[in-house]
Amino acid sequence: MANGNNGNQFREDEVLVLDQIRDGKIVRNIFPKIGGRLRLAHEENDQLSITTEIIKYDENLAVVRAITTTMKGNFPGLGMSSVERDHSIAPAILELAEAKARGKPKGFSFFIGEAVISVVSRRFLS
Repeated sequence: MANGNNGNQFREDEVLVLDQIRDGKIVRNIFPKIGGRLRLAHEENDQLSITTEIIKYDENLAVVRAITTTMKGNFPGLGMSSVERDHSIAPAILELAEAKARGKPKGFSFFIGEAVISVVSRRFLS
């Protein structure tokens, strides 16, 4: 059930549309938000479980592993965030790493065949 505005199953409020200039041409990219993935995950699965584990966390780096379990199987994902790379949200690097880790397995387990990106770094938005 495609949405006429963005060509996929996400509602308009569940995507970020980002226009970038590449080689002098405007390229439009559609990035699904984690909330939209989670809505679809619940709609498509009777059982859904997401567990996370902090692999490393200090004042400069956060690495988190997530495992999403559905009727289709177990899908792992890793998320990393650093103060150096994500300086504009440095106080929340653990949350960003977790969001990335949780988003990746949802992409693999629910949208196989589509190009999806779990999190857009703030550096592309500034």
